[in-house]
Amino acid sequence: MWHYTTQWISHIVRTSSIEYGWSDRTARHACSAFTAMAVRSVLPSHMKSFAAPQTSSAVCFHCGGFVTTTKKKNSPECQTNLPTLKPATQLHTGQLCCTDSSADDVRGGPPWRVMFFGSDNFSISSLKALHRNREEGKLIDILHIVCPETKYIKRRGRTRVISPIWQYCHDNGLTTIPWPIRGEVRGYDVGVLSSFGHLVPGSLIDSFPYGIANIHPSLLPRWRGASPINHAILEGDNTTGVSIMRIMAKRFDVGPILLQESVEIPERSTTESLQEILASKGADMILQVLADLPTFIAKSRKQTDEGVTLCGKIVASMSLINWNKSCSEIDRLHRAIGHQFPLETSWRGSQIRLSQMADPKDTAAWDIDVIDPALGEVCYNKANQQICVRCKDGWVSFREVTLKKKMTAQDFYNGYMSGQDRGRQYFV
Repeated sequence: MWHYTTQWISHIVRTSSIEYGWSDRTARHACSAFTAMAVRSVLPSHMKSFAAPQTSSAVCFHCGGFVTTTKKKNSPECQTNLPTLKPATQLHTGQLCCTDSSADDVRGGPPWRVMFFGSDNFSISSLKALHRNREEGKLIDILHIVCPETKYIKRRGRTRVISPIWQYCHDNGLTTIPWPIRGEVRGYDVGVLSSFGHLVPGSLIDSFPYGIANIHPSLLPRWRGASPINHAILEGDNTTGVSIMRIMAKRFDVGPILLQESVEIPERSTTESLQEILASKGADMILQVLADLPTFIAKSRKQTDEGVTLCGKIVASMSLINWNKSCSEIDRLHRAIGHQFPLETSWRGSQIRLSQMADPKDTAAWDIDVIDPALGEVCYNKANQQICVRCKDGWVSFREVTLKKKMTAQDFYNGYMSGQDRGRQYFV
């Protein structure tokens, strides 16, 4: 009964946290308060000191274990089966008390005890592959997942969204560990990291006998950083790939390479379509590495200092169109970031968004009858129902426009461009 009570408390706190936008700290405090009340109502009188006011309480979200921390430092106790108490793995708020802390031996081969770090859709393919492999009882013995439950996206305010990794774990009954991890991590062989987005401290890296392997979607050292797929498209690369590397403390994407494979970028790929290809490739590669991890580590190679390129996060300001760019450059910008930030320009003093861009090769074949067009000049191509804009070396076209609301190119033309005495019109 106690197990179901704690699971119910966890569910209520998580639901309330998402609905009301609680911070992680607020959620932990709420969980502690609810658990303490529940404990005081069910414990025998001789054990109520564990739920006394001077005791901080929390529930393990994963095994239903109850954690209490007294005023004395570093003296947590975990209670999974009342009334018997057993030591917790670490001083925490419920994240690791179900880890086998006695498993300090270093394994020489699979099956491995794995801690996976991930946060977004790129991570899902690798997590699914590891989960499937664990179910088949091949390379994975234990699989626990570290991920943020929610993240914030700044789009016209701060929007809170559920982490897709957390959602997958929730749907499939996988153990999740909130980030950041507090205290000591023991009982794992290796960490696997994929598009995590946080710098992992050296103390945590060192807690894994085989370190942490990172699945990075580029041919390192090219495109170190947060957005390698976007930048491969943005810069017109013909080839990219996946690198499995060991992460280093205090720096991103500089560790030795365990395995690296190249991938040809299909013509007119978008970030989303290329991400799907590389995520699948990365999932296959990490299983290949885990099948013979000690050998891959022994044969790892240091990254060279030649050909290093860096890429930061994609930001909204990158979506502003410079009409002095070529058709190809504007097309690559659209395919690289348009799914995240639609391309923007200015029209009559208002910001306007352009989406659903046509292939510039198709647009070049259209009959656009404008004499001596200037940069940014805009017209409507009735035959193809698209807004056409003049850039450095030709025309680019879009099927969808957003001014005050989203509309088709035809509706934009009828509502804002057509009529007498409108003259020649321009995006700037």
